[in-house]
Amino acid sequence: MHLRYSGKPSKQLLWLFLARDMLASRGHAVGVDVGCGPMRNRPYFETADYIGMDLAPERLAAGRRRFPGSLGVAGRAETDCGLRGDVVLCVQMFVNKQFAVADTLAAARNLVAMTRPGGLLIFNLSKRNFAYEGAIDQLLEESFGEVEKVKYGALSAPDLGLLSPLIALAMLLLPPLRRGRGYQKIYYRCRNRH
Repeated sequence: MHLRYSGKPSKQLLWLFLARDMLASRGHAVGVDVGCGPMRNRPYFETADYIGMDLAPERLAAGRRRFPGSLGVAGRAETDCGLRGDVVLCVQMFVNKQFAVADTLAAARNLVAMTRPGGLLIFNLSKRNFAYEGAIDQLLEESFGEVEKVKYGALSAPDLGLLSPLIALAMLLLPPLRRGRGYQKIYYRCRNRH
């Protein structure tokens, strides 16, 4: 099991979700990490092969140096570049201010298209993408046998240092703590692609 650290409890909760849910990648052939940057999520993948996709060739090159044997593909999430995987992961891309919000639905459609039949798709959205929530929910319901949707995001901004993992663990165990007075993000885990 792999675990990343963040001083922000909301982001630390995301890393806990991935540590739990990416165990399902074990035994699958191809994993695709969309918006991978320098491939920091590579250790979560237990697939035979790993493909990182990102806009920046220099980040892909840094990831390939760190994880020899990984493949890096430059591309945009909203454009079909022919990649297909049994496990598709896309976290923090929609959250990134450099991602054009108008491309949200096109990128979500492409993430579904990247996922092979029977496969697993995991991604998250931020508040800036919520206008597309209903359309994304419908797309996922039509495309997967099982869709889990988790609203979270309490304590997204403050950096609480070493208290963050403890708070995130409490949020994992006590779901009402994830939302606080509202929520800033949505985490989707979609299984059994049709």
